[in-house]
Amino acid sequence: MTVGLQLFEIVDGKTRQKSFSPMVWRAKLALNHKNVSYETIPVTFLDIPVLIPKVCPNVKAPTVPTLKVADGEGLQDSLAIAEFVESTYKGPSIFGQTPSEKNLQLFFDSYISTRLHPVIQRLVYIEMYEDQDADNAAYFKSSREKGGKTLEELGGDQAQNLKDVKDSLGLIHTALVRSGGWITGEQPGWADFTLISAFIWFHSFAPQKFEEGVLNAIDDQVLRNYWNKAQQLIQ
Repeated sequence: MTVGLQLFEIVDGKTRQKSFSPMVWRAKLALNHKNVSYETIPVTFLDIPVLIPKVCPNVKAPTVPTLKVADGEGLQDSLAIAEFVESTYKGPSIFGQTPSEKNLQLFFDSYISTRLHPVIQRLVYIEMYEDQDADNAAYFKSSREKGGKTLEELGGDQAQNLKDVKDSLGLIHTALVRSGGWITGEQPGWADFTLISAFIWFHSFAPQKFEEGVLNAIDDQVLRNYWNKAQQLIQ
């Protein structure tokens, strides 16, 4: 077990306990998968540009996740962190045994990022805003409304959003039925981490919408069983 890694993760502004970022969770699940010890450093939206450069001055544009890997040195981006973990630590593979396996998982990553993330964002805009303290709420609102649309307008038609989530889960459901376990087969991998992270984000802010849009999206127990099984990876 390696000690000393610090992972900066964004949390809600009110309780400062809800870790919700899907990109942070991708990194956390990769670390957990390899059984790597690390410390989480909770930050809010307004903390990010202040705290991360102090600890990791090599980081030019502070974001989360940032993994402090040495004094003054931080590693950004969930995929880069996962690749660092894969190459540095022993344990079950994150990306599979061959380049083609990794490429397929990165394709799945792109599918989640382009098809699932945007609609989840629309479904949780208001909830994310409401879970901030006054200063972080003001920042969240102003930064999202720069284009001229209000948060409500950005959220759009919630019924249609739920339909879009259900539609995007069709191929994922098929993959899970065929694999009989995780997306990647008998053991979870990067593809699973991207999907589970999106589910964590959605569930953190809108559990009732998550129930309707994901767990009850298809008339069987496949997605619900997958979510229940994923709890063993969430620490």
